[in-house]
Amino acid sequence: MSRRAILASAIILTIGAIGFVLFFTLGSGQVVFVREDAVLARDRGEHLLQRRLHTTDPVKKAELLTEAIKEFQKAAELKPDFAVAYNMLGHCYIERGQWEDALKQLDHAIELKPDYPAAKYNRARVYQRLAVGKTDHAYVDRAIADYKAALDSPLAANIKGDLHKALADAYQQKGDLGPAIDILTLYLQEAPKAKDAPTVRRKIRGLQLMRDGTAPPLEAPLAPVPPPPEAN
Repeated sequence: MSRRAILASAIILTIGAIGFVLFFTLGSGQVVFVREDAVLARDRGEHLLQRRLHTTDPVKKAELLTEAIKEFQKAAELKPDFAVAYNMLGHCYIERGQWEDALKQLDHAIELKPDYPAAKYNRARVYQRLAVGKTDHAYVDRAIADYKAALDSPLAANIKGDLHKALADAYQQKGDLGPAIDILTLYLQEAPKAKDAPTVRRKIRGLQLMRDGTAPPLEAPLAPVPPPPEAN
């Protein structure tokens, strides 16, 4: 066998070996080696969730969700430190209304990857649901803390708008309407052409009416949100 053939064979073998390991960056600064079959299971689970979005049959929706859960469980079994798999399991259990199961999975995802805005967003959603019917604000305060922590992350750019709206909703749930109004106003300032901008403006006006008994007309310009005070 020629030297060129030997070299080509070595390259092919090397590529084949690398094919079993994917470099999957979890966003916290470290590179994590994720087994290819774990990633494939994750991908299959996400595909099933996409199919679920496009069906209106409740039985089929439930079946697709169950299949997706199995795929994410498989991904977690193959790669026990695969934070994405646990976050997706948490999302699936939220869809099922299994709040405690969702919380367990999301806690584990965040334990594995502390700077994980998507998992903190999902966990805050669970806290808000657990707060329903409670007389204290402990769960809502946890939700607010998670939303704020997620917003502080440089990895949250793609979900920043959702985080702002969710944080405003948590403040409203707590009965703290001032911060809710400010956050929604900030959302509109950062995304004035968002598709839901008219809806958000109506919500701001409704919150102002609830708080003050009066509100400016919808077409009035929004007052800018003052910057937070500088730390001494």
